[in-house]
Amino acid sequence: MAINIQSYLSMTSQQRERVDSLVDKEFGHIPFVQNLTWSKPDWLVTLEKDNDLLALYHLVSREVQLDGQTYQAAGINNVITPQQHRKRGYASKLLQETNSFIFTELKSEFGLLLCADAVIPFYEKLGWYKVDCDLYFEQPDGIRLYDSNAMILSKEVRFSPK
Repeated sequence: MAINIQSYLSMTSQQRERVDSLVDKEFGHIPFVQNLTWSKPDWLVTLEKDNDLLALYHLVSREVQLDGQTYQAAGINNVITPQQHRKRGYASKLLQETNSFIFTELKSEFGLLLCADAVIPFYEKLGWYKVDCDLYFEQPDGIRLYDSNAMILSKEVRFSPK
């Protein structure tokens, strides 16, 4: 098995089509996903074996405001294990083994993800923790309030935003 971290801009059209198809299949039916404009990822992170895609996620590197302070954060999204590879720990392995990229290479102070209630226990097992605070994000029509779960992965300091 090999972990690959690739700049999104360097992906071939064939790679993008393959990944976009998986993302659409997994998340395209969700109204929240359909109704928002999402940033293009900075990175595609994959776990592969013999040219078979076992798990993937997208990563965006952004400056964010937290309690009035600016931080470098790694936004994790589109965590996917194709149906035929589920329940084997591939997504867990991929997320755990790429923490060093997030904290060392990207110099992120924390990871941030938005998720449904059903997957909170999965991320908690990997060291992520839920934060209860207002989370605002930009859209073409202005600033919006996110009204679901936000989780943080931090290397040293446990953040408790207000």
